[in-house]
Amino acid sequence: MAVHGLLAVGTAGYWWQDAESGARLLRGDASGVCEVRVPEGPDGLVPLAVHPSGTGPAAVLYGRPGGDYGCLTEAAAPDHVLARRPTLVRLPRVPSATGGPAGPGFVYTGFPPGARLEDPPVDGLRVAVHRTGEPFAHDRPVPLGDAPDALVTLEPTARPDTVLVKSAARGATTHRLLRLVPGSGRPTVTELPAVSSPRTRLVLGAHRWWRGEALGTPRAVLYVLPPGATEVSAGEPVVFPDGTAPAWFWGTRLGVVVRAVVAGGTEALYRVDGDRPEPRLVAGGGPGDSFPEVTAAPDADCALWLRVGRRPDGSTAGHVELLLDGTPDPRVLGRIPWPASAFRATRFWTAGDGRRLPVRLSGTAGPVLLMEHGGLTALANAPLERALEDLARAGRLTLARAVTRSLVPAHRVPSGERGYDDLLHAARHLREHIGPGRPLLVLGHSMGAVGAARAVLLEPGLFDGWVLRFPVTDLVGFPALGIGRYWTALLGDPSRPEQRRALAALSPLHLPLPEGPLPPLLIQTGTHDTRADARHGRRLAERLRGRAAVTLSGYPVGHVERFCQAASRRAVAEVTAFLLDRAASMGDDASPRSVRDDPEGAPP
Repeated sequence: MAVHGLLAVGTAGYWWQDAESGARLLRGDASGVCEVRVPEGPDGLVPLAVHPSGTGPAAVLYGRPGGDYGCLTEAAAPDHVLARRPTLVRLPRVPSATGGPAGPGFVYTGFPPGARLEDPPVDGLRVAVHRTGEPFAHDRPVPLGDAPDALVTLEPTARPDTVLVKSAARGATTHRLLRLVPGSGRPTVTELPAVSSPRTRLVLGAHRWWRGEALGTPRAVLYVLPPGATEVSAGEPVVFPDGTAPAWFWGTRLGVVVRAVVAGGTEALYRVDGDRPEPRLVAGGGPGDSFPEVTAAPDADCALWLRVGRRPDGSTAGHVELLLDGTPDPRVLGRIPWPASAFRATRFWTAGDGRRLPVRLSGTAGPVLLMEHGGLTALANAPLERALEDLARAGRLTLARAVTRSLVPAHRVPSGERGYDDLLHAARHLREHIGPGRPLLVLGHSMGAVGAARAVLLEPGLFDGWVLRFPVTDLVGFPALGIGRYWTALLGDPSRPEQRRALAALSPLHLPLPEGPLPPLLIQTGTHDTRADARHGRRLAERLRGRAAVTLSGYPVGHVERFCQAASRRAVAEVTAFLLDRAASMGDDASPRSVRDDPEGAPP
């Protein structure tokens, strides 16, 4: 299921998962809210996602807890198909592939029947058309071109026969329209002239295109385009209030819902209607407001989101809220228990090139854990983040989140000083302020593991322990590992000698090892992780054996974890136990020190 429980909205209503039960699917429409039964999965697999339909059975994705892979099935179909990071769009009328009449169906991403769940292939990802109730083996694949795409997602368009297909490869996103020709049902694909970076988003809403550029940055702009146009030059920018930058947006039948970052770091939701492209604030904007999940669709008359807000007493609360098209204010559908946040402060440290970057602290006592997420947000570590925040509230941990530049292309990094060494400079700053009596540990996820491992290998005496979760460690051999061959535009191309030298100088697997011992290390890998192949972690663990106490653990999860799943809970428990054991072995006095000095956002 989704991280916090939201599922989808569509012509048949809106759906969300009961976060407390972890298995109950709720459906709402104009008549009220009811529970929808979720079928049990085959062979002990659990439901990862459910795609209800207004008519006919729901399509359910079953898989291993925390994995990016699963079996896509429905009650009326005699078989199933393997899916990777699946997306699915319902269509009201899909021609039969077996000679039967046309009827409801869907377009989905997945692999041909017969692919193994235990060893899912990387290439071969396809888009296919499925008629409800017929065997998946008879589905019609849709060719998208000769080159395989690393990621493919689907979105509805409000047209009953058309789906928007988005594919990412080599740092660019390609948009295509997939249409089923009336009568024959033959799928046709039209490529849209909008190929750019992943920070570009193209969405259909109110029968016109909306295009966002540089989303999530201070330079973000949202354009409203005339019907049929997709180029920025044909549109007009939507003017948001000063200090407000669009981060992401979703189409509805009458317009778009925009999640924006407001000056100071809070979030807000705006609505922009197609007939009046002026942003109107509908939710948030206050201190502590955030919206970790939003869902909407251009064939729906509503948007659904989870709002997490901070009360005046410092506690927090989660609310599932619904906004109907044509209404000015959202209404609360249900409340989700949400833990109170720990005391927060912000420090600023100076990187190797002189830039001042922030490190955000939660808590005031216990060992200090310095974290870096790399290319993904904190949602990649969402279950772990919740557990660490619990420890911070209990006074057993101080959590330090570093803002670094670890995704700067490696071949453009002079001597590894910019970006990849930011975490090392943050650790020096923290060690100076917390003193020698409190343990300092570092945790890196994905590309964040490059900065974390480099920091320890370059100055092992700074740290008392390190954790690498689903790490990237080999910046020379990464094109041969998983989907690494799609990363050469981002990281550099090791087949070019000058870039290979730069990558080797940054790679934890190729850095010279220090002469003295290294602090204890925990490495976690995911069986179903396609972004950071498990061989990255295994190779580094093998190289460091004899130089450090290394614990290598593998879990049946993907690169992004989810709540309410046993494998994720075990992985999180191992991390927290490792941190607390290291603190106990160092005799941590758990005393508050040099954290409350700075108010939020102020330099020391």
